[in-house]
Amino acid sequence: MLIIASVFVFIIAVIFRLLDNSAGLLISNGISVSPFYLAPEVVKDEMEKIKDERLKRKLRRTLLFQKLHKIFTVAAIITLIVGIAFEIYEPQLIYLF
Repeated sequence: MLIIASVFVFIIAVIFRLLDNSAGLLISNGISVSPFYLAPEVVKDEMEKIKDERLKRKLRRTLLFQKLHKIFTVAAIITLIVGIAFEIYEPQLIYLF
């Protein structure tokens, strides 16, 4: 069952990745960036240059989404590893089918 739970945790991680739109925000405000997935350091550097408070708030929110994406990805990997170990020790998923 933990293997199935890891899939749901991974789906949550993907949702947070999709909510991260830092490159789109910067491009829409005339700031040229080349990669679509910006590192937090790049976003923080650009935030220091921007004077628009509304844009800064949106970029802070995208930084939060990036952190949540990393946290849920790590949680999904750990849950998957524990789930596989648990299924080897005491198989339950086989009996569902």
